Amino acid sequence: MEIAITVLLVLLATVLLTVEIVFIPGFGVAGIVGVIAMLASVFYAFFVVGNIAGWITVIVLALLCVALFLWALYGKSLDKLALKKNISSKVNEIEEGRFAVGDRGVARTRLALIGEAEINGVVVEVKSERGFINENEQIEIIRISGSVLYVKRAGDE
Repeated sequence: MEIAITVLLVLLATVLLTVEIVFIPGFGVAGIVGVIAMLASVFYAFFVVGNIAGWITVIVLALLCVALFLWALYGKSLDKLALKKNISSKVNEIEEGRFAVGDRGVARTRLALIGEAEINGVVVEVKSERGFINENEQIEIIRISGSVLYVKRAGDE
């Protein structure tokens, strides 16, 4: 009967850890209870059944943990957690001569220092150099530094 209890605890630990790794990844209740069942099976095997059963339980649990780890690592179980999208957006790539100081446009979003504006028919990210600018306000380029367009409210000095 003692061996059956040890085997049941090992099976419970295996099932719960498999559920934690494969179905509900993270550090949740199933994982915690699985680890507790694993430790309980080892303690029960050592203190109730005997030293040989304890070491057999430790070896079996170690092999099961390695097998679960390899299954999670090389199997398809972690694919649902993997990032599968490529980032295709780019920082402003300003063509030479496309924008000039003094060009005017409209703020498409509120410029809480940084936002989007439409200038010369192109939507670009701009930086307000003189405070906040509300959406749909007229803006004017006052400086170009690399790929950053610095703007101010049109008409402001």
